[in-house]
Amino acid sequence: MQRSTDRIFTTHVGSLARPPALLDLMRAAGGGQPPDEAERAEAERLAVADVVARQRAAGLDVISDGEQTKTGFFAYIGERLSGFEPRPGRDPLAGFRAEIDSFPEYYEQYLKGAMTGGMAAPAVPLACTGPVSYTGHERLGRDLELLRAAVGDASPDQIFACAVAPSGVGGS
Repeated sequence: MQRSTDRIFTTHVGSLARPPALLDLMRAAGGGQPPDEAERAEAERLAVADVVARQRAAGLDVISDGEQTKTGFFAYIGERLSGFEPRPGRDPLAGFRAEIDSFPEYYEQYLKGAMTGGMAAPAVPLACTGPVSYTGHERLGRDLELLRAAVGDASPDQIFACAVAPSGVGGS
């Protein structure tokens, strides 16, 4: 059965810019300074509410939390998946090296502001040392609560939460 539509659903992919107050709290925690949990929770709530409002204002049909509560790709893997262990001193981009070497001009610019250059917490290389499973259920529950509260009753057509795909991470 073929279905016709009068519009194309739109969204974005990945992280959206985090507000400075939340970034400061994330950087402090990444530097070993224990965060004030209530302060960080409120900063995350405000950031998710703001990013949902901005997506709606831009006319997006499929809304996310913009990954506001995640400090970065590598931290997300280490915090929410089992089977990975930190390997300080290794190249955090080793799994992406073939692609980086194939497109050096692009990655020279890109890495300055994204991935390692744009992280709120320093990248710690990871090694896959055992079976991989999801362990971040409690944090995911809080993330979804924040998103539901920000979306409220006037929900968009669809809502999604980003999830990491750890390909390229964890080589031995």
